[in-house]
Amino acid sequence: MIDYQFIKANTAAEALKILADKNNVKIIAGGTDVLVELHKESRDLEMIDYLLDISGIEELKEIKIAEDKVEIGSLVTHSRLLKNKFFAENIPFLTAAAKDIGSTQIRNRGTVGGNVCNASPAADLFAPLLALESEVVLRSQKGKRNLKITDFIKGPYKTHIRNDELLEKVVFKIPAGEYYCNFQKIGRRKALNISRLCLAFLTVIEDGVIKKAHLVPGAATPYPTPFKKIDDYLEGKLLAEIDPAETGKMAADAMVEITGERWSTPYKRPALSKLAERALSCVKEEAGYDG
Repeated sequence: MIDYQFIKANTAAEALKILADKNNVKIIAGGTDVLVELHKESRDLEMIDYLLDISGIEELKEIKIAEDKVEIGSLVTHSRLLKNKFFAENIPFLTAAAKDIGSTQIRNRGTVGGNVCNASPAADLFAPLLALESEVVLRSQKGKRNLKITDFIKGPYKTHIRNDELLEKVVFKIPAGEYYCNFQKIGRRKALNISRLCLAFLTVIEDGVIKKAHLVPGAATPYPTPFKKIDDYLEGKLLAEIDPAETGKMAADAMVEITGERWSTPYKRPALSKLAERALSCVKEEAGYDG
């Protein structure tokens, strides 16, 4: 049995003081990951002395949308993402990713910050957040620091957050100009499923030319990793001339370059290829370049 002292913070300032004053503190918000690990008596939690509940900190539950920037507080739940009309109308692949997370109960409890800090290779939100070139804002009593989400991830289930820091919010710029996005996922079943593979695609088009492209898979690599090789291949080309099937095969090859041949490769290679093909096909159709 894991022994620990339970502490609750009602403000960010209280939480930061506890993190600064005490050692071996584990933060809990929605609890959809931490409580499971506690029940399993995970070795990762054997050294904790304190469990810090931050679920009541209202200032971390805000969504702010400006002309060109979005800020999502770390305690915003997946359900709130789903109910946000701006995301549904303007950044639908973020809504699609949130919709596929767990069950209604998990979406009601699980938070954006928890999903990001857990850094699971199969975390659905990572793919669209990476495609949006998001940053995380980390806060301690010493001040704040911003990290690109790509730099925040250290490895599977590991991040560069320090022991005295709290994830305050996730921020990203709203894509400018004519842009399109798509989210695809494969799971073992229709509901309550953890991703076997997912993929987010975001592209900015100018006069039919791909000015920016971000294709990001989930659960395909040891930790969420953008496929810059594919982005470089797509950028500068006419969207109408892109072959989704060919691009899908390139994405699958890029995955294997990172992971090497593994026991799951015979399944994941064609599956990822098809997800990328579907994403590009959907974007071409939506943009009116489907031939």
